[in-house]
Amino acid sequence: MDRNPLALALLTFSGLAACAAVDTPTVERAPAPVRPGYTLVLIKTGPRSGQLSKEENARAFAGHFANMGRMADARQLLVAGPYGEGRHDPELRGLFVLASARRDEARAWAETDPTTQAGVFVLEYHTLETPAPLVAALERDLAWRAQQVSAGKTPAPGEGARAYVLLTAEHGDLAERELGALETNAGGVLLLARLDGTRAFALLDAANLDEARERFGPQLEHLGAHELDEWFASEQLARLVE
Repeated sequence: MDRNPLALALLTFSGLAACAAVDTPTVERAPAPVRPGYTLVLIKTGPRSGQLSKEENARAFAGHFANMGRMADARQLLVAGPYGEGRHDPELRGLFVLASARRDEARAWAETDPTTQAGVFVLEYHTLETPAPLVAALERDLAWRAQQVSAGKTPAPGEGARAYVLLTAEHGDLAERELGALETNAGGVLLLARLDGTRAFALLDAANLDEARERFGPQLEHLGAHELDEWFASEQLARLVE
């Protein structure tokens, strides 16, 4: 999966004060947590996948990686990575998290991707809300890459990445109850977010599906409908809960 700082959109959910009759005391509700908003982009197999010539395909993917580098440098693309072999939908190819909750802005950024323009990929957009320090993770990744370049090395695509498992659960409230206490380095839930308002999206510290099921089995049993996917991304995401 490439400078001016971007202001991230904040979605604020305000608590309401419940007022009854004159002689009834006012009951104040705790405000819901503030979760900065982003756009999660699922990258899926497009109609022209496998139909380009070898040269066209190489050119499209060279542009794909260069464009991701440009978007990361512009602080538009915060997270990116490909799905692994173990995924619930074979059409899933990769994932972006973009630094805007505005769908029109996120779409304008994402659709600069040459592989999407060539029809190799199609993009699917979702709202992602999380207080996780995604910008800080990107800054650490960019600093590491700059150090590599200063040392005369050019990081290859995938260098500085590691394996994770993604969890998507239909019932966000239930997932937060089951997994919230594990959102620590020791607990292994590196990110716990809301997807499209009602679903849960989590990044698990596991190298593959078997490891995720072994480590989080008791919680997964109580989540209801959910999906697990193997995924690769920056090593810096493992530090989200430091």
